[in-house]
Amino acid sequence: MMPRRPALLAAAGLAAAGLVLAVLLVQEHALAHAGGTSFCAISDYVNCDRVAMSRYSVVLGLPVAAWGALGYGLALLLALAGLSKSRSHEVWPAGLLFLLAAVASAAAVVLAAISHLAIGALCILCAASWLVSFALLAAAWRACRPGGVAAAVRSDLALLAARPSRTAAVALAGAALVLVAAAAFPRYWERKAPVAARPPGGGTTPVASTGPLAVVVFSDYECPACARAHEETKALLAGRSDVRLSKRQFPLSSDCNPAVQRRMHPGACDLARVGICAEAQGKLEPMEDLLFANQAAKR
Repeated sequence: MMPRRPALLAAAGLAAAGLVLAVLLVQEHALAHAGGTSFCAISDYVNCDRVAMSRYSVVLGLPVAAWGALGYGLALLLALAGLSKSRSHEVWPAGLLFLLAAVASAAAVVLAAISHLAIGALCILCAASWLVSFALLAAAWRACRPGGVAAAVRSDLALLAARPSRTAAVALAGAALVLVAAAAFPRYWERKAPVAARPPGGGTTPVASTGPLAVVVFSDYECPACARAHEETKALLAGRSDVRLSKRQFPLSSDCNPAVQRRMHPGACDLARVGICAEAQGKLEPMEDLLFANQAAKR
């Protein structure tokens, strides 16, 4: 067995693991925007939902996790090509695999900084994906032996330059795949609640003579889905006299809510008390606007 073969096997396994993590992250991203709660929404800081709901979670029309899936998929193909007996030269394509892993590792550093400094939250699935990127870089470096990274990169780039037609065809196919994925991917993060149609003449929808429809809303001021629902509900019910909202505090923390089994949002109980005090003074609505706006500012 060649010394570099175990490194390529490790790279293939790591790329496959990264691909699985990326697919899970895409699912978690969609779940968060649908109003669901992730299994890794453990605390205010360790919270995949806060990361998924932030404006940094989508880049160039695709969730960051979808870009990760494309990158790990390409890394897996490169690692498998290196394991093939019909490879183009001795170290092919360890140099390209190293360059790809280096880009992924640099992206991981940037994303980690954004997560901590800009969003103020950590997604444990994201962190696992970052670790995979660094491990993949180490495996790719090992696969470049014995000549080293520089020699492997030169050999791979020289081979691509020697086959311009094939290289251009592969590059165009890859670009087309990315464009199709970006165009076909559902933009669920852009969806807004529909504004209810009003009857002709500006009147309200007829209701039964028993009075306005009573709707009870349960909220947590640290819940990203609640913040989104708050804004959408305000837009939906603006000017509607046939609906009466009743607000109830439902902090997602076992500190004060016996219906919750864990401390998902550590500050939720204190914020719920703020809401109760504001309601007692007839100022719940502006206080809720402030609390939810402050949550959005932290993302």
